[in-house]
Amino acid sequence: MPRLFIGIGLSDAYRKVLNPCIQGLSRLTDASVNWSKPETWHLTLKFLGETDEARIPTIKAALAAVDFSAFTLRAGGAGAFPDAKRPKVIWLGLVEGGEQAAALAGSIEDALAAIDTPREKKPFRPHLTLGRIRKPAPGDWPPVLDAVAAHEWPPFTVTHFTLWQSTLAPKGATHTPLAEFSAR
Repeated sequence: MPRLFIGIGLSDAYRKVLNPCIQGLSRLTDASVNWSKPETWHLTLKFLGETDEARIPTIKAALAAVDFSAFTLRAGGAGAFPDAKRPKVIWLGLVEGGEQAAALAGSIEDALAAIDTPREKKPFRPHLTLGRIRKPAPGDWPPVLDAVAAHEWPPFTVTHFTLWQSTLAPKGATHTPLAEFSAR
């Protein structure tokens, strides 16, 4: 069964800056971190997980009915899940477009709930994952988060969202777009 998710692809300006940003961050910690890769970096709106292939046309039809307007997104700020003392995920926040991204995620939830897709249990928190900590190391995470927060990210216009298939592999996931859904 294919592993699916719905998200917003990031602009080329973001993808070009990711590697230099991560190289700087990796020098600030001895932890083993699985850093995001530019070619797969995105903002997740809904994770579907393992999905019966026969459901994909119905999912596409439901997503095609989602109505949203283009909006500006700009990253800024940083944080960690579950918290900065014992992080499992280091993320970049949004200083612009967070409300619109949340509204879009809500519309996607509603459209998919109508075709019997379970709703998320946790509230949507728009963020861009920078890295997942595989093996924590003792250390001070605030300098890492401060370095992320200090970076200036340009605004870009979100004109569509994408249904992706994610294929897991030892060297990391690859994401194949299955369909794009444009703003109206």
